[in-house]
Amino acid sequence: MINHRKAGKIALSVLLAATVSMGTGSMLVAQADTSAISDFTLPSITGPYNINACFGTDATKLNFNWFSQSSNKTTGTTSQIQYTLAGNYTNGTWPTTGVTTVNATQKTVTATENISANAPGFVLPGTNGSADGYGDGVTNGTAPQNKVTGEYQNMATATGLAANTKYAYRVSDGTNWSPVYTISTAPTDSIQFAAFGDPQMGAYDNASKTKPSNATNGHQNIVDDGNGWANMLNVVSQNKGLNFLLSLGDQINDYNYLGENVSGDTMGGGQWDQYLTYFGIKPANNNGGTYGTYSNVIQSYPLVAFSGNHDHQMGEYYGYHYNHPNQNQLGGTQYGNDGDYWFTAGPVLFYVLNANNYATADHDEFMSDVDAAVKAQGLNVKWKVAVWHQSAYSEGNHDSQNNATDPVLTIRNTWPAMMQKYGVDAVFQGHDHYYTRTAQMLDGVALDPNNNYAAESASWLTPTTSVNIPQAATQTSGSSNAAPATTNPNATYAAKAYPTTVTNPKGIVYFTLDSGSGSKYYNYDGISGTEQTTSLPTDHSFSVVGWQGYLPSYSLVTATSTSFSVNTYALASTTDTNIADQKQIDTYTINKTSASNTSSGTGSTVSTGSTTSTGSTTSTTSTTSTTSVSNPHTGVDAQGNLASNVLSIGAIAALLGGATLVVLRKKKV
Repeated sequence: MINHRKAGKIALSVLLAATVSMGTGSMLVAQADTSAISDFTLPSITGPYNINACFGTDATKLNFNWFSQSSNKTTGTTSQIQYTLAGNYTNGTWPTTGVTTVNATQKTVTATENISANAPGFVLPGTNGSADGYGDGVTNGTAPQNKVTGEYQNMATATGLAANTKYAYRVSDGTNWSPVYTISTAPTDSIQFAAFGDPQMGAYDNASKTKPSNATNGHQNIVDDGNGWANMLNVVSQNKGLNFLLSLGDQINDYNYLGENVSGDTMGGGQWDQYLTYFGIKPANNNGGTYGTYSNVIQSYPLVAFSGNHDHQMGEYYGYHYNHPNQNQLGGTQYGNDGDYWFTAGPVLFYVLNANNYATADHDEFMSDVDAAVKAQGLNVKWKVAVWHQSAYSEGNHDSQNNATDPVLTIRNTWPAMMQKYGVDAVFQGHDHYYTRTAQMLDGVALDPNNNYAAESASWLTPTTSVNIPQAATQTSGSSNAAPATTNPNATYAAKAYPTTVTNPKGIVYFTLDSGSGSKYYNYDGISGTEQTTSLPTDHSFSVVGWQGYLPSYSLVTATSTSFSVNTYALASTTDTNIADQKQIDTYTINKTSASNTSSGTGSTVSTGSTTSTGSTTSTTSTTSTTSVSNPHTGVDAQGNLASNVLSIGAIAALLGGATLVVLRKKKV
């Protein structure tokens, strides 16, 4: 939900609240469909499901979340979690001593369909051409009534945990217990995590309902997506030092349906099946009438996930699936429970930002509040990482788009200034299903480490290894210009003469990750005759490495007090589950021998508190930096709050121009 005390910080909320007189009538705004959850009857599941855990508000806690179909109020029971040291759980028998039991908080789960609307002529700042003609859910008028799904969210926090220690746990709906899983807390001096681009269960891009990609043996249905995701999770779990999983948005695919939404599609076309699949459960209608298991890996590691443009399209349904630490109202969307949150793991501070709200003011205040909290708590932070969904820098098909679902140029022109202001070291993003690593970026400019971090120069902008981008039909398997990890003749790859290790660098490095499941890939932007063609200019001078091998891939990130390493791998095939077979795509390491650049910049009044879902308050005096950032790649000068101001003007202008908004099913991106 939006923090309404910040009225004017999110320009779209101003638009929602406004009533514009037009003669004797009022502005016509499309209303979301609140009649019912169409094409959906809740399938019956006994006991807990969609089980996952995340870090807590400090290193001694883990937050757990699960769904059930049993109301504690109705049954007079209490959902619970029980946990114990893993060594106490032996021979498949749950111990009777040494066990801690915590009662869960239960909430009724709701979802909203059709919160998206068409907005003809709607153009975001930074666009050099016509944007796609559809708008975002926040332009739909007054908030709809959410509809109950028949499910319940259960939340509990395990406390008093020791660092770097394995625990066994199980959860209940008040009557039925889940299987027993094991999970470990993080170490305090280092951290290792696996990061994935959009798993997007239900996308299966080689099926007849969508345009097939160039993938070999592309996915035909959600079962293929589930198997691909399970294979990836099984591979990454073989990394012996792995501490948690980072899923970069678009965990699921469907925009606004819980149930089947494609004629003749009996393999799971709605978010309900897709969430089950993401969390490792085979839906009964995909598995001969009984529920099965793809994988238990998600239940075995802390999971850090956040909302992409697909997840947030059913309002609060997204947020009920997770129990995030330090959840904030800042950064929320009109119909969601999806604001920013933060946590620390090892020596790293993570800002998790909701890019479905792309106005900078809320995110700026959030980051200011986080830094104040970190300072007040005396946390040991050596590195700062920001994560969000819609990529600012990518070689994939969204790289020059600017509309309400793909506000890429707006984010590129505004968010990097925030990252610089708060001393962020690295950014991880998804959305483009195409791997990209940038140079060290500062003020929108790629920096050259070989020239004292001066602006980009021709000496390293020339690719040293390149498939024939934008068209790779001439690639020869095994040749020097072949893309790493794949023999797919349509693969694209370019690597520039840029150091793979830097020490005390200036600027920020941005990573955009490819699909972690293989459910959907995008081609290199600029290939003629494909859906990736854009009328906007394509500028990839920010990029150091670009790769599309049409194979599932992930980045393994290891951080110590002095080094931050990102190694990116592709699986050997869509079915291979042996980590020894994975192939390295890219490697990059940042070393620090001097003081960390984790202090906040100037230009903000720092609050001493934070607004969270538990009701604590925050100061409203934080101000966004007014330092302009010139982006030479787009020719747009943008202040930190440019997006909200221009967006409000553009949206109102479109409405006053006589456009009647119509609720449509949004195309899948």
